[in-house]
Amino acid sequence: MSDLIRYVSDLQATLSRLPMDRIEQVITILQDARLAGRTIFVMGNGGSASTASHLVCDLAKNTRQAEWPPFRVVGLTDNMAIFSAYANDEGYDKVFSQQLASLVNAGDIVLGISASGNSPNVLQGIELAKARGATTVGFTGFDGGKLGPLVDVNVHVSSHRIEHVEDIHLMLEHMITARLRQDLGQELIAWEVSGEPAAAPEMEVLASSGVQPTRLPPSAVLEIAAEVGEGPNGLLRRMLPLAAQCVNCSSGCTVLVDEDGKFETGMLVFNGELRDASGHELADTMEKGLAGWVAQNRTPAIIHNTLEDPRWLRRTWDGSDPESKSAICVPLVHDDRILGVLTLVCPGSGRFTDEDLAVVTALATGISMVVAQARQSRNGGDGR
Repeated sequence: MSDLIRYVSDLQATLSRLPMDRIEQVITILQDARLAGRTIFVMGNGGSASTASHLVCDLAKNTRQAEWPPFRVVGLTDNMAIFSAYANDEGYDKVFSQQLASLVNAGDIVLGISASGNSPNVLQGIELAKARGATTVGFTGFDGGKLGPLVDVNVHVSSHRIEHVEDIHLMLEHMITARLRQDLGQELIAWEVSGEPAAAPEMEVLASSGVQPTRLPPSAVLEIAAEVGEGPNGLLRRMLPLAAQCVNCSSGCTVLVDEDGKFETGMLVFNGELRDASGHELADTMEKGLAGWVAQNRTPAIIHNTLEDPRWLRRTWDGSDPESKSAICVPLVHDDRILGVLTLVCPGSGRFTDEDLAVVTALATGISMVVAQARQSRNGGDGR
C-alpha cells in the first residue's frame, strides 16, 4: 500500500512542476493551426504512440462544432501498412520522416512525443519538419534528451520515472483538448490590430461593451448585428471593411450563395470604397477562381503571389503585364453548409501571414453564425 501512496504522491509532485506557460503556447499553436487550415501531425513510439493516437482522436472528434473549422490532424503511427513499409524498406529510424516528406508543408504543426527525448525516428521527423518550415512541439520527460532543445515548444515532464512521464503525457493531451473544446464557447480568437481602431459603428459597439479590439468573443459579431439593426447584407457592409482593416488591406469581397451554391448576393470593397456587387462581377470567381476552390474544399487559403497560383482568376482588365497581389480567402460555413466566402486582397506578394489567416477565419466564423440565423428566421426554421 505504501508503494501505491508514494506513486500517487510523487505523481502529484511532478504535476505541480508542469510548465503551464508552455502548455498555453501549445494550445495557441493548435488553435491557430485550426483557423488557418494547417495540418497537425503527431508521432511517438510504444506508449507514446498510444498517446499520439489518442490525441489525434480527441482533436479530430471531440473538438468539433458546427460553426468552426475542424482540426486537420494525422497520426503518423496509425497506418500500419505505410508504417511497416518504411520500417522494412528504409529503416525504423525513417518511419516518420519519410511520411512527413510526402505530407508536411510550411506552417503545419508536427508534435513528437518521446519520454526520453532521444527516439531517433521522432528526432528525424522533427528535423525534416523544421527544414520544411513547420512549427514543432515536443512532449518529453527525464532530462528532455535531444528533442527538448530541438523543438520550438517543449512541454517537459520533470520526472525520471517512465510511468509518471507517460501518465502525464496522456493528461496533457486531455488538458489541451478539453481547453480547446471549452474555448469554443468563450471566444473566437485573439488577434492583434495595429494602430488605433477606426471610429466605425462596429468598433463603437465593442468599446461600449468593454471589449478590446484585440479579443473578439463569439457574441461580439452578434452584438454588432443587433446594434446595426440590419440583416446579412447590412452586417456584411460593416464587417467587410473591418476584416480588411484587421489585416491592413483595403480591398476584398464577400459572396453569399444559396443552397445550390449559386450566387445570391455580394459586396465589394476596393481601395476603401464599398459597394454592392452583381452576380456578373463575382460569379466567375465562384466557378473558376480562388473563391470557388475555397468553397468546394471548405478550407481557407493564402495566395502569396497571384501570378504564380493557378487558383487565382486572371481578368481581362489585368492587362498583359499584371502586378502581383496577395490574397486571403476563407469559407463561410454553418452546420456543414457553405454560405459563401470572404476574400481580401493586397498589392504586392507575401503580404499575408498565418496569423492574418487565423484572424479572418475567426471573423468569418462569427459572420457565418449571423447569416445562418438570419436565413433560419427568414425561412421559418430552415437555416438554408
